[in-house]
Amino acid sequence: MQFITIDKPQYRKRLNVLLIALVASLTILSLGFGALLIELFGNDTVVSGESTGHFHFNFIGVFLAVISCSLVMNAIKTKPYMKEIYWMWQVKQLQNRIYRKLKKVLAAAKENDINALTILLYYYHSQKKVYELDNNTLTMATVETDINRIESQIADLNLAITLDDFSSDLIDKI
Repeated sequence: MQFITIDKPQYRKRLNVLLIALVASLTILSLGFGALLIELFGNDTVVSGESTGHFHFNFIGVFLAVISCSLVMNAIKTKPYMKEIYWMWQVKQLQNRIYRKLKKVLAAAKENDINALTILLYYYHSQKKVYELDNNTLTMATVETDINRIESQIADLNLAITLDDFSSDLIDKI
């Protein structure tokens, strides 16, 4: 997955708008679906001090809201407005895949495995990009150290590995 240039203020603005719209949609749809289900199938008589017995209708309403929002998100994820947000989502998924195999990747990198070095180069640079966009400055020094260490190892081996050499298929080879 190739790195793209992301305008940080625009990315943050769009992400915030998306998150607010998503939370508002989930809230409104949950209440709407729940109310509709209660109106159609709910118990008409309510005994004072007793449960209304509508918990399952409300739960189904929340479930329907989540399904509806998921379908909408799936439909709009490739729209130009979502380009940076969707790219970051994909990068974070790749980071999770790498993280699950990180012990094996690090062990292979100690043995100078080219695939492992390529994965680690991409992993650390993608972490830096994510941390910069998410304003996570606390761990940036550690990531910079990791980047310098892996780039030094690559240089010491006289290899010409770049971020463009990474592909998600490499993760499965480790």
